[in-house]
Amino acid sequence: MKTTLRKVARHVFGLLTRLTVKKHKPNIICILGDGETSIAREILYENIHQKYPARRNLEILEAEFSIPLTVLGTLNYPTNIINWIFLIVSSLSRLIYLKPYKHFLIIEIPEINRKITKFWINNLSPQYILIEGESGYVPKQASMKIYKNPQEILKILGIKENIKEIPQPRIRILKGMNNETIIDATSYYTPPPITAVLELVEKESFGNIILLSNSKEDKKAILKMFPKALINPVNIKIHPEDIVIKRGNKKYP
Repeated sequence: MKTTLRKVARHVFGLLTRLTVKKHKPNIICILGDGETSIAREILYENIHQKYPARRNLEILEAEFSIPLTVLGTLNYPTNIINWIFLIVSSLSRLIYLKPYKHFLIIEIPEINRKITKFWINNLSPQYILIEGESGYVPKQASMKIYKNPQEILKILGIKENIKEIPQPRIRILKGMNNETIIDATSYYTPPPITAVLELVEKESFGNIILLSNSKEDKKAILKMFPKALINPVNIKIHPEDIVIKRGNKKYP
């Protein structure tokens, strides 16, 4: 049943992707391969968006539908069938009332399944394909040029490589205004596992452990490990020895 639903959803979102690409006519760069694809994606994005409007897919790249969600400009990954249906309806309505928006789309495609990779490449119809390392994908069009590194594409676009950024880690350790430790585990789609976040917290911490999250799983996990943890406190005074864990969705850049 799930396999059938996924196939239906793939074709529905494939159609929405084609219609969106046809309307907005973005310049699409697809990145494939077993090499440092995320770094290549960030190098391209950081340099291109200095000169042109640009977007790229972020987080849970192993989730197939993060590809059409990026094309459709959706910030949150739907969690149930009602949200998926609402997304389809709202995407169709945006195709009607939104004006064409010319921009660059930088899409990193994990090669989990060759058939699925081919499906999304065909629906995206990219102008540029960058392969980092080895790839099992062979473009149908024999004349389609394959690029081996971001610098080749930037050169074609006439953009000087001024920024050589690497992706930020999904979990960041920061210092707050009161010198407290902040564990930023927010994300664009699905947060990293709470277990991976809690591994960063010392069990012998002297200050308060504060969780900012609406997830029941987060609350259950942190109270199991730290029974005295504070969850979504209001008007609390923060001390330097405190640890604040931030979860949930963050704004799309």
